[in-house]
Amino acid sequence: MVLALLDDKENKRITEVRSYLDLDFDKKKEFQDIVDLASKLCEKPVALITLLDTDKNWIKVRSGIDIEVMPRRTSFCQYAIKQDGLMVVNDASQDERFSNNELVREDPNVRFYAGAPLSLSNGQNVGTLCLFDIKPNQLDKTQENVLMVLARQVVYLMELELSKKILMKQMEEIRVKNESLVKIAFIQSHMIRQPLTSIMGLVNLVRHGYQEVDADWIEMLGQATDLLDQRIHEIVTETLAEKDIKVLRFNKMIEEIEDYAILLLDKEGNIENWNKGAQILKGYQANEIIGKNFSVFYTLEDLANDLPGRLIRQAVEKGSAKSQGWRIRKDGSRFWGSVLITAIHNQADEVIGFTKVTGLLDQERNNQK
Repeated sequence: MVLALLDDKENKRITEVRSYLDLDFDKKKEFQDIVDLASKLCEKPVALITLLDTDKNWIKVRSGIDIEVMPRRTSFCQYAIKQDGLMVVNDASQDERFSNNELVREDPNVRFYAGAPLSLSNGQNVGTLCLFDIKPNQLDKTQENVLMVLARQVVYLMELELSKKILMKQMEEIRVKNESLVKIAFIQSHMIRQPLTSIMGLVNLVRHGYQEVDADWIEMLGQATDLLDQRIHEIVTETLAEKDIKVLRFNKMIEEIEDYAILLLDKEGNIENWNKGAQILKGYQANEIIGKNFSVFYTLEDLANDLPGRLIRQAVEKGSAKSQGWRIRKDGSRFWGSVLITAIHNQADEVIGFTKVTGLLDQERNNQK
């Protein structure tokens, strides 16, 4: 049970790590400045910003080496992220955790390491700001404080960049929607303009004395008015037609369902919307989960086996995908659930997203869990 809880915690940490992997660290001079400053102030030849993934230690910014990724199994950072404070190894050859590590026994013969965890505002440690040396060494108290302060600055910049990325994505979505609304407004205004122009022309001819009002004239004016009324009616009914009202009622019904978690995913599997049942079953508020990938609900073992990705691919190929197994709530607890993922297609039969329905199975087992 303790191992399972640790796996769940690591599962959440990995999800956070992967949300930062695509940030353009190399394009932000501030990250490189921090790494160079850490190396200089702490008087160590190698300084790195790392993100620790499932089986890789990604070196996102570096000073003193040219490596971009290392195996997790040889990383010192896998121990540093488990601490709240600074981890210092003065001589790795004398430390039982690292004495048999190939980085210590073989080239480059690492001896000194210091790592400050990169702790996000939600408490997850996603990586480190760390230092290396090939000879035994140490840090004085001032250098230790400097490394911790610089690590907090790295986190601040990372979270700022991620927020900027999310904001830019939202702004682009709004821009696309606004362009669509402008096109719709143009079409609708054109539909109104023709009969309205006819009415204005008929009225102006009478106003300026070019035409007397007789029965035929009234008939033409009435026809133009009827056409304008018809166009306005068409626009209104297209905007909120009976079928749209039914859709609104259906969506409201879906939102209020409490026995099943119903999610709307984009084509990458990121959550766009969900109902009350999802909030109850999974424990997240909408603003905490929308935008994240649905893989956050899966165990570390399922992630290692790429179960979320396989389900998405199956839904694309076959139209739907089913699965049963342990799923993860926000608080780290598990529930045994049944999942159905169904592909959503556009008029060109292209997959544009998915619906995901999750229900509890085996209530006795869930109660025990």
